[in-house]
Amino acid sequence: MSLVIGGLRSRWSALIGLPLRAPLPPAGAKKGSKDKGPRKVGELSCEVVTGCGLMKNEADPPIKPDSEYPEWLFKLLEPRPTIKELEKAYQEGGLTIPELRRLWRLKNKARIKESNFLKAK
Repeated sequence: MSLVIGGLRSRWSALIGLPLRAPLPPAGAKKGSKDKGPRKVGELSCEVVTGCGLMKNEADPPIKPDSEYPEWLFKLLEPRPTIKELEKAYQEGGLTIPELRRLWRLKNKARIKESNFLKAK
């Protein structure tokens, strides 16, 4: 049974091009130590997007005017409705499918947190 599952996993990973295991830690790293990211924190700038260079020694990209960015990017900054607001809209019957899905997820998270809190006592 395990041979079949292992064979399927290896075929699946070969199809999507992902490794089955996590990459090995860098040589000389202590056992149990975690990568804490860059050691030096850069200062914010008005001319470049600090910390967004993709390659290791690449310079940060310059900040462009708002007209050059897509519209959906600015929608990410808008606050999403809370669980109370979603419940009120649900009782009034005015939720879209994504909002209803979000309400279910938020309620499920709250139920799990409460259950875990009660189990910890």
